[in-house]
Amino acid sequence: MGLVRKQAPEPEATRTLGPDELVRQLDDPDPERRREAALDLTGVPDAIPELLARAGLETEPRARDAVLTTLAGHDTEAVAAGLAVHLASDDAGLRTAVAEALATMPRSVPALLPSLTSAPDHDVRVMTAMVLADLPDPAARDWLIRMISEDDHPNVVTAAIDAFLPAATPEHAPVLEAAARRFPDDPFLQFTVRAALPRLAGTA
Repeated sequence: MGLVRKQAPEPEATRTLGPDELVRQLDDPDPERRREAALDLTGVPDAIPELLARAGLETEPRARDAVLTTLAGHDTEAVAAGLAVHLASDDAGLRTAVAEALATMPRSVPALLPSLTSAPDHDVRVMTAMVLADLPDPAARDWLIRMISEDDHPNVVTAAIDAFLPAATPEHAPVLEAAARRFPDDPFLQFTVRAALPRLAGTA
């Protein structure tokens, strides 16, 4: 007599959680449940305040990325401003993740650039250069040139040069040379410019 394969029990239907339950799940002890809740709140504008609050509290990278992905999908100035405050965070992981999220928000981030590029904290300006490196907006290149030409901190200028180089052409060599002349005693900026100029001239 042949063996009879035992039938696996039918899986129970997964209960769909409502927005209020998903918001509560953002505080669940299980980071995977927090991640799932953040993703399931995609397209729920009423959850934006809770998601913005969670962005600054979440410490598990995958859950934090889910929160930021959902927020970036809204691409409104209010969301962008709520995220931009974290560019000054002491948490390097949060700063970088927020910069990456802002770089995917081309409708709302441009309105914040005047304040971000003139922020008193030079570290915020460095992070802004990172945002501009990937922001799909034609004005991003002009903002980076302005930072290279006008910012008074060598770390900011170096970050802006790094962000700008993929789009730079030979005509931009004078901009980099002028930046090097403004900060003759900064070795990293000098090295960055010296390494870039031959490539721009086509002699690298």
